Amino acid sequence: MPPPYGSESAVRRVKLGGLLRGARKLAGLSGVNLAETLSLSQSTLSRIELGQAAVSPDLAASWAAVCRLDPERTAEITALAELIATDVYPAPWHGQVSGGVARLQQDIAAVEATGRLHLDWHPRLVQGLLQTPDYAREIFRCVYPDGPELQAAVAARMARQSLLFDSGTTLRFLIGEAALRWPIETTRTLVSQLDRLLLFLADGTADIGIVPFSTPFGAFSYHAWSVLAERDEGLPDLVEIGLETANVDITDPEQTAAYRDAFERMSDLAHTGDRAVDLIRRIRHELIEG
Repeated sequence: MPPPYGSESAVRRVKLGGLLRGARKLAGLSGVNLAETLSLSQSTLSRIELGQAAVSPDLAASWAAVCRLDPERTAEITALAELIATDVYPAPWHGQVSGGVARLQQDIAAVEATGRLHLDWHPRLVQGLLQTPDYAREIFRCVYPDGPELQAAVAARMARQSLLFDSGTTLRFLIGEAALRWPIETTRTLVSQLDRLLLFLADGTADIGIVPFSTPFGAFSYHAWSVLAERDEGLPDLVEIGLETANVDITDPEQTAAYRDAFERMSDLAHTGDRAVDLIRRIRHELIEG
């Protein structure tokens, strides 16, 4: 997710975009010519120059080389790109995002649309793209009061789920067993959420694996994260980590590769297919029986 406007991270991206735009103009290159040389679309190049898209250190170095920058300016640009490659910025709580939490959901959807491969792990919650309206409402209500903004946030999250039916996008989810047993507010809502997961497993809408409590200690991640890969040309793989007071965006290639490897290791241990269905049904029965 892009950092909030006005944050230090956003300022860094705008600064880098300005440096890259200035380098292009000093070199006498049009956006079309530079985009073609770097194998980017013109729209991607424009987003980079406006500070709206992340730039990998390798791409920044190539940009500098094509524009024939001197070593000092090249070092400045690549250092800034490396800093942005693991970006930490304040979590966008209520009131800190222009347009509120509904706008935040729309911004997330815009970022999600840039990738053809999504890998999403959460140890304690069912992910947003899989949530029922009531489950999403209970989560939002933990932070945001009832009212029009809450309803708009739920509607925006549901709108994001159109991605589930995009044939050009591969969605893979890993969910910790705790998420299947922990009601946000009510057991009834959680049971309905489990029914939705069973439906998705039955019709193949999404690739869903359940990481059971029996998974060996140390074999799974203790915090939630997602990987957005196979992105629009020129955009690096993106790992997004949501923490209590900050969000972390990682685009460094070695680190994003490590998260992709971690996802595959957990996938090997997860219950999928009939085993996932059996586990969800058993937990559903236990919840109903109390």
